[in-house]
Amino acid sequence: MYKLTQYKDPTSFHDKVHSFLMENEAANNLPLGLLNTMRTSDKYKDPLLLLVENKDDKVVGSFIMTPPHYLVCTLKIGKEEIQGIAELLKAFCENSTITIPGFVAEKETALQLTHAWCHVTGESFNIRMKQRVYQLNKVNNIPLSDGKMVPIRSGQEGLLARWISEFVADTEVISMSTDEALKRAKDMIGTEPYVFFWEVDGQPVSMARGARRTENGITVNFVYTPSENRKKGYASSVVAELSRLLLEKHSFCSLYTDLDNPTSNKIYMEIGYNRVCDSMMISIV
Repeated sequence: MYKLTQYKDPTSFHDKVHSFLMENEAANNLPLGLLNTMRTSDKYKDPLLLLVENKDDKVVGSFIMTPPHYLVCTLKIGKEEIQGIAELLKAFCENSTITIPGFVAEKETALQLTHAWCHVTGESFNIRMKQRVYQLNKVNNIPLSDGKMVPIRSGQEGLLARWISEFVADTEVISMSTDEALKRAKDMIGTEPYVFFWEVDGQPVSMARGARRTENGITVNFVYTPSENRKKGYASSVVAELSRLLLEKHSFCSLYTDLDNPTSNKIYMEIGYNRVCDSMMISIV
């Protein structure tokens, strides 16, 4: 009833799946942003790109994986048909010796696909993170903390690398070595226009980044404040000011939050971010 087709060329895959993903651009900011990055840089090595089509050759889903990260799943099929998709995916992985560490998808899709996958493979799972996707079209007029937003500049690679390592340890399933964090910091400072510190008296106290462009939007991520600087309004301030800047060239901003962190969710809603959908990150064990 369904078929999986692997693509090696991100541009060809984008041409096939773009209109499907654009049916809900903000909710699909992750796969759309990943594809745009793949088309314009060599950041991701050997990505897995799978198109899901029905018997009429209509696109009904996509799977994107940038190892060692989880499989990003977007599906528009009935609940009773998920089992067939899981069987196709299992057969593909066995034939290509690919291992799936976990799934990232809209909440119900993630749960249904995970249960179907574990049914056909005999594997187990645990929920790594309950997430929410937000969209912002206008920044509310909130009070800002002391300080100002400034671009991260050359010479600050060491501090940025340390904060990247701490952020990854807090939020992601992969670990990052000191050398990897430093390389990522240098790449950000050297190539990305939207990486900012919030500084008070010249000292960085928080950070945020704009990345993963979609056709009309851009994602805010890497929002991080070291523990000693938290609960002072710095994250709210840098996200609000960065969002204002991003809206000068984009129709909307999107972001993912950890639903188990009520403070960050409250902060984003006060800034003007509105819920789009819930998502889940699920580990296969």
